[in-house]
Amino acid sequence: MTLAVAIMYAVAALAAATGAWLLLRLRGRATPQARYAHGMVGTMASALGLILAIFATAQWSWASPP
Repeated sequence: MTLAVAIMYAVAALAAATGAWLLLRLRGRATPQARYAHGMVGTMASALGLILAIFATAQWSWASPP
């Protein structure tokens, strides 16, 4: 695994954890505006983490010798 792939996995994990934390905050009491914002940003951060993990896996498989 190259350094770039490791960094991409680390950023993906951070984005996914941030997204999960924001989505878990929806369970508490908040204004409708805050719930909408946390839901939107949490979903986008979770999607970013998933997409980065997919691309990191692809880059890792392309870099390995056959």
